[in-house]
Formats: sequence, C-alpha cells, structure tokens
Amino acid sequence: MKFPVLVTILFLPLTKLFAQSTSESFKSALLEMKGGAEVVYSSDNHSFTLDLISNKIKPLEQPGYVNIDNNVLQFVLIPNSKAKEDADTAVEKSELSGYAKYELDYVKNEVKLDYQNLHYEWLTINNKVFLLWYYDMPEKMASKKNAIQMQMNLSTVCFNNILNLNTPVEKEHKFEDSKALLVKVAQTLKQNDFKIDFNELYKKLHQ
Repeated sequence: MKFPVLVTILFLPLTKLFAQSTSESFKSALLEMKGGAEVVYSSDNHSFTLDLISNKIKPLEQPGYVNIDNNVLQFVLIPNSKAKEDADTAVEKSELSGYAKYELDYVKNEVKLDYQNLHYEWLTINNKVFLLWYYDMPEKMASKKNAIQMQMNLSTVCFNNILNLNTPVEKEHKFEDSKALLVKVAQTLKQNDFKIDFNELYKKLHQ
C-alpha cells in the first residue's frame, strides 16, 4: 500500500444550518503508516486523528473518501458552535439528532431519495457519545445488481463540530460488519488541544 500525503481543505456539504462564522478552519490529511493509515484533522488550535488499520487502503478521488477492505468510508466535518465537548449529554444528543435530521431532510427533499426503515442507536465509545443512524435505500434502487442496500452513519461531537463517518452497505456486505467498521474507526479517535503539522507527523510515523 503506497499513496502520497493527501492534504485537502475539508469539503463541507449541507452547512447552511450548522456552519458558524466563529468555527475553526480545519484541514485534513490521509497519512500512510505501518499497518494502515491515519486520518488527521487540524486547525490552528486543535487537532484529532482516526486510525485505519488495514493493508488494503486506497484514497479515492473525492476528498474525504477512502476504500478500506473493499468498503467505501467517508469522513465529513460539519461546523456547529452549539456542539460542545463539555456540554450536557442531553445537549450533545440534541445536536447530533438535529444534524441527522438535517441530512435526512436534504436526502428526501433535495436528492429526492425516498429512504425507508430509518433507525437510530446511541452508542458510548471510550466515554464519548455517538449516534449510529442508518436507513434502507428505496426498493427499486436496492434491487439492482451491485446496488447499495443501506446507508450507515456514525456521528459525534468534536471541537464544536459534528464528525460523521459514513459507509454504504452493499449487497455483499453484512450489517454487523459495516457497523463494526465504523465503531472500530471511532474507537481510535484522539483529540488534541494543539495543532498538528502534517509533514512532521508523516516523518514521525515513518521513523
């Protein structure tokens, strides 16, 4: 597995409701490391990382997407000044639920996708609140050969942002495996009160 250091300004879809002028500007990078890759986000004041443990990782052309073990995995960071790390759990859950609702409204009203069987599940991973939410694709679309059957998301609060992990569940994938993929990545989330230099971290990972 060989790929260059990928550094991109984060693409922020659906930000009208959540974007705030006071939000930090984060950049992201995908850095190769022994046994996999590290997803890195950094602003001038904060940073966080997520580890992808696999020997089969391929960055895709669209920023924020990778293929890991033949699964597409998307990373999205949505600014939201109301989402605070030290907020009451009820506040965090409210902001996460609001984000999911906004995404779903967009999918239904703008994309015109009539999703089915929406489910929510609250998870606690390393003492951090996550919202797992997923839905079935319309039957006409899901019945096609090699079609996506389900969209699965895992969201949490991260430095006044909503961090969302998404994976499309295809016919050959099992629900449990897709959920396990998202949870496995979420378990590696590390947040820092300092800036990360992507080039310096890359060198450190390869010492």
